[in-house]
Amino acid sequence: MTEAAYTEALKTRGQAFLRQVADHPGSIYACHALYALDEQTDQVEGIIKRVFGGEKAGAFGRVAAGTFDVFAAMHLACRWQDRLTEGTRDHIRQIMTRGMHHRGNTENHWLMYYVGHLLAAEMWPDERVLWNGLSPAVVRDEATRWLSGMIDRTARTGHHEYDSSQYHGWHVTPMIALADHAQDKTLRAQAAQMATLLIADMALEYFEGAWAGGHCREGYRENTWHYVGTSASLMAYYFGDSHADPMHIQAGMCPAVTAHYQPPALLADLARARSVPRVVKKTKAPRTIYRHVEGETQPVRKYTYLSRSFALGSTQVGLPGPCAGPIDLVSWDLTWHAPKHEGKVVANHPYLSPKRFSAFLSEVPQSIGRSVAAPKPYLQNPDRLFGASPYEQMMQCKNAMIVLYRIPEDDAAPYVNLYLPRTVSWVERNQWVVGHVGKFYVGLRPIGSYRWESISEDDHVNGWLLRLKDLHSGLVVEAVEADETESFAAFCDTLVQRELDLSRWSDQGVVTYSAINGHHLEMAYGGDHIVDGQAIDYEAWPLYGGPGIDAPLGTGVIRFEQGDQTLTLDFDVDPKKDLIPMRVIG
Repeated sequence: MTEAAYTEALKTRGQAFLRQVADHPGSIYACHALYALDEQTDQVEGIIKRVFGGEKAGAFGRVAAGTFDVFAAMHLACRWQDRLTEGTRDHIRQIMTRGMHHRGNTENHWLMYYVGHLLAAEMWPDERVLWNGLSPAVVRDEATRWLSGMIDRTARTGHHEYDSSQYHGWHVTPMIALADHAQDKTLRAQAAQMATLLIADMALEYFEGAWAGGHCREGYRENTWHYVGTSASLMAYYFGDSHADPMHIQAGMCPAVTAHYQPPALLADLARARSVPRVVKKTKAPRTIYRHVEGETQPVRKYTYLSRSFALGSTQVGLPGPCAGPIDLVSWDLTWHAPKHEGKVVANHPYLSPKRFSAFLSEVPQSIGRSVAAPKPYLQNPDRLFGASPYEQMMQCKNAMIVLYRIPEDDAAPYVNLYLPRTVSWVERNQWVVGHVGKFYVGLRPIGSYRWESISEDDHVNGWLLRLKDLHSGLVVEAVEADETESFAAFCDTLVQRELDLSRWSDQGVVTYSAINGHHLEMAYGGDHIVDGQAIDYEAWPLYGGPGIDAPLGTGVIRFEQGDQTLTLDFDVDPKKDLIPMRVIG
């Protein structure tokens, strides 16, 4: 696709996106749609005052602002500064110079906080002090230091709050704001490259409107959905194939749609290039924590296989102990294009521990279980299908995967939850659970005893739940395109005859499987992952790996090639320079 054709396609999709938001405005982000369409702009000042409490006079008119609102207000003020009324502009200035701001407690919070403050310091450089009693120059320099350091870390070692279908947009749009509006030319250029890299991250695992594979912080019980979070809005806008859901609109992504910045057309072509199956490898940064540490953090390794009809992705999670996992982790999934709840297979050990939350948040273990459960009760739900288990390990080779669990006897949830869609025709053959999913077939071999249950919770989840009851349990997964085998019956016959050796599982923690795809997988719990007699060397994995990708770890140089198009991102990193300390939460 040419850049001109891509720009025109973005314009068409963007207009449809903004039209739906403008019909029901309510947030500061929706104000971008009102200005872009030049409709109902007289509502903007009222929306700003309502969000920041400005409808009250005096001291209580501008009490506090969270990270999302600080960022939203400043992005709006920069993008549409010639369109703001005097009252709107003054109210935003008052918030940024006299309000009380919260920095939040996750990586995306800190990013939005510093972007908002940088833009405010640049917009009002003559203010004596900003909200925190510091001069605009000091605020600008601290924000620049942190933002530049974050970009440098991500380019060298990978993203911390990685590939979050829910929160990814809150990394992309702040980078876009800097790319469009930061005054420092170097920061603008670096932010534009980082926005492009984050969009490329989605493109590499894009599957017909969905983001396939493992995700950090999927969040809000949405991992049996097809279109999830801010990423679905961004992918529909940037990649826009026939499977993108035009109705999946999140107003918070309006700033991306109305931005001057746009990614290169190559990424849209890359996202849709799946005529030949491909394997994508990624390295994500170690998750450094400060409480309950049991060992050194290791990089997170992701592996995703994208075929014509399905995608299977897994996460080799490098955690330093039971407390360090992301609270909303979806470590692996099998995904395909289908309605909500009908296109995912996923499993999880619902690990429960107050230490998991107090590793990152400020409360003590004795009380944090209650304080977290109050606003987010699903984080304590024993039937949930997300949340990093320290007792889960996995390996994958193309379309085949082994997942193993060794759960302690005293664990609060001594079982594994496996989700299966109701609409798939499931049959049980010789301990295999086999599914006919139309264009492809999938075989699941539970290791250990299990029982069938139904799981349904309002509109959040609706399907079958296989409860794997053994403390030492696991799963073998293999999916095959339907046209690569004679019939579903033939697939079942082939599957049950595969060599699955569990003889060393109970005492040595070793499982071997000879997959239909021709590869022999051997996995030792807590030990080597071996394919065809060769141990997988995870330390040799690049930052990104796959067809047409060259991205050695630690270099800050990422090259993409798609057809006759090429894209090189060079962050000009100094490998001898110390990385900025990063506090990772969530």
